Amino acid sequence: MRESRSNRQGHRNSDARNNKAPAPVLQDPRMLALKTLQELRGGEVTLDELLTKHGYGLPSRDRNFLRQLLGSTLRHLGEIDAILAPRYHPPQDRTANRLTNIMRLGVTQLFFMDVSEHGAVDSTVNLARDAGLHKYIKLVNAVLRGLQRDGLELPDGVEDWQLNIPAWLRGVWKKAYGADEMRDIARASLGHAKLDISVRDVEERAEWAEKLGGTLLPTGTIRLESGQRIRDLPGYKDGKWWVQDAAAALPATLFSHYEGKTIYDLCAAPGGKTMQLAARGASTIAVDKSEGRLRRVFENLERVGLGAAIVTGDATALAADAPVADAVLLDAPCSATGTIRRHPDILLRQNDALMKALLPIQQKLLLQADKILNVGGELIYCTCSLQPDEGEFQVKSFLSDHPNYQRKPITADELGGWDEAITDAGELRILPIHMAEMGGMDGFYCARLVKTRA
Repeated sequence: MRESRSNRQGHRNSDARNNKAPAPVLQDPRMLALKTLQELRGGEVTLDELLTKHGYGLPSRDRNFLRQLLGSTLRHLGEIDAILAPRYHPPQDRTANRLTNIMRLGVTQLFFMDVSEHGAVDSTVNLARDAGLHKYIKLVNAVLRGLQRDGLELPDGVEDWQLNIPAWLRGVWKKAYGADEMRDIARASLGHAKLDISVRDVEERAEWAEKLGGTLLPTGTIRLESGQRIRDLPGYKDGKWWVQDAAAALPATLFSHYEGKTIYDLCAAPGGKTMQLAARGASTIAVDKSEGRLRRVFENLERVGLGAAIVTGDATALAADAPVADAVLLDAPCSATGTIRRHPDILLRQNDALMKALLPIQQKLLLQADKILNVGGELIYCTCSLQPDEGEFQVKSFLSDHPNYQRKPITADELGGWDEAITDAGELRILPIHMAEMGGMDGFYCARLVKTRA
């Protein structure tokens, strides 16, 4: 029976009086995955930022599916394109990139996820329809049905890592580490990282490792299996610990003194190192140019009950009246190629030109650190990059131009006896293959310098 106009008006007035908001429209995680892939290629925004944006409000199951779908697509992107190449030729129009990403998501579900073959094909056809690519629906169906029938086939004599790690990156790693180690680094980089946490009170590490059912690494990090809901773990709400990769946790532990010392954490977000410094009694000044990311630092400090001065600004140009420092921790912005296990979008977003554009910024940050550091103070420079240009070569160049600095070698005693990553120069060059028997590490570089005179 058709509802009268007066009744419809009455319902609207009733809803208005009761302030009832309309029910939220649930979004398809596959469509959100497509939007995310479209936005990633520009390189300006990260996968984590887009997952926060697009995954907000999704039910937990859909949010997890979205993360898994995107992570699997990015880790296997080279393979996926090789699988598609003999069967799919992108159209010569403005829909090409969108259609290609739809195809990629379909192949991911067919071969790299626990999705039924029928469901993978049908959902991808529906995605093409929902994306407005009606004239290509038959093409999507034909390509995926053919792959479903014939199975996964890669080019002869080619391994998956050769397809999934970009050629420019393999070239840099081969030059730096040799062919065999490059291959091992590439394979490890395509794996999945464990969940690492740092405990606020170092004396309680063993206790929390037992409570959480984790493994206490020699360096002091507690390692758990990934896939757990962090906020539900014991101690999180009480601020007893925070998530921080085992490699990233090392630089802030290498200063000689903390209590009462003024220590800058330049490029501080998301705040793991700031919390480490504050927990050791340092008067910590956290600097970052991103107000949004600094808000996260503040929230993390508040949760764990620690304090630090937070400064929003460009760390390459601190104010002339900025307090002088007893020590400086500079975790410089970099290509982040050591974190591919956690951030597979780097494989899509990063390239050699973007990496080289960061080198002058790293140099300016080192010069700024020198300006604020007292004589006798320590400067720790680190990056989560596997590229020597962003690590060893930056420090070598800085020391060449600043004879008033010298290296202070890092020792195994400072790392709980772990010496696998210590170089002949006394620096840390951590590779994803290190601590392999315990789940590997993020790639990282770290050097400690001392300012010997003005």
